[in-house]
Amino acid sequence: MKSEKKCKTVEQHAGHVCELESSQDWATLACVTSKPTVRCENCGAQANSGGNVCMPTEL
Repeated sequence: MKSEKKCKTVEQHAGHVCELESSQDWATLACVTSKPTVRCENCGAQANSGGNVCMPTEL
């Protein structure tokens, strides 16, 4: 069975690393990834806060 990648906080998706990269919002991306404490289980992106990735897990 294929696992589906989902976002735990869809309402906040615009502020997630994947969406910031897609929209090329490099300034905001730099701010939310400067001191990472979590990584996304979907894509492996690291961020300062769990609110900035779809499926956060602690580093």
